[in-house]
Amino acid sequence: MGFRTLEISRAAEIHIKEGQLEITTEDGVAVVPIEDLNQIMVRGANIRLSTMDLSILTQNKVALMTLDDRYLPTAIILPFEGHARQSKLMHAQVNTASEKYMELWIHIIKQKISNQSRALSIMGLNGAERIAEYVIATNEESVDYCESLAAKEYFSYYHEGFNRRSDDPINSRLNYGYAVVRSAIARKLVATGFHPTFGIHHDSQLNAFNLADDLIEPYRAIVDLVAHNNISSNIQLTKSERRELAHVLYNACSVEGVKMNVLSAIDIMVESLKRIILDASTEQLKLPLILPNENMEGITE
Repeated sequence: MGFRTLEISRAAEIHIKEGQLEITTEDGVAVVPIEDLNQIMVRGANIRLSTMDLSILTQNKVALMTLDDRYLPTAIILPFEGHARQSKLMHAQVNTASEKYMELWIHIIKQKISNQSRALSIMGLNGAERIAEYVIATNEESVDYCESLAAKEYFSYYHEGFNRRSDDPINSRLNYGYAVVRSAIARKLVATGFHPTFGIHHDSQLNAFNLADDLIEPYRAIVDLVAHNNISSNIQLTKSERRELAHVLYNACSVEGVKMNVLSAIDIMVESLKRIILDASTEQLKLPLILPNENMEGITE
């Protein structure tokens, strides 16, 4: 699996030659080995890539994501066939009992809220104990209600007067960071054999990545932590700001007491979900616990 995130945000011609991605801009030519790439993030006009090169990228399990002006993903291009047992796993996704999915969803939301509480504490902000109360209150009847209220209160502590629906510098940074993690999760899901449309909780017929949107929830606070130290007065992100936010994939977290980066945690999470869905494993879904900001393997652009 690749380990580098590549961003292309200005006019460029992209070609693949002998396993190398060549990006030609007005400044010259940059070359990146395809085997090093985890994902490519594209934002801007006049970025040209042939359908044959897109096919080569997908064959090499490289995700390509396009972003709009608000840094929200508009498309993610992934391999159609990702795993030898893909059909069997997809059938298992469809046939898994709703009770099992509810159990998984409650576990996901409890970890999401717990990480929000820990994020406030790590950032030295008020509200950690208040948000933690929602973890205890979350059950089958209250899970969506608790998630909604916890998020509303959490963001009020995160930045005073902040609204997730506004066009502002905070949302630009959060959207970009979430998009990076969402793409990495979608890529791992497809490589493992899941169909990302079939979610645990999200079930929109207009969303091709319902499962990725379920599994990203416990990771959002990690993005929030990185973005909190990355706020400026501009809605448009600079190259250095985007690079710092893309490094969220290599931020430290913990899974069952083992310290690792987010990308490794995603691998472990998806593999555990496969065992739960395909092999009826009774284990709990392995989710990340937020830790203070620490880089555990860099990426280059």
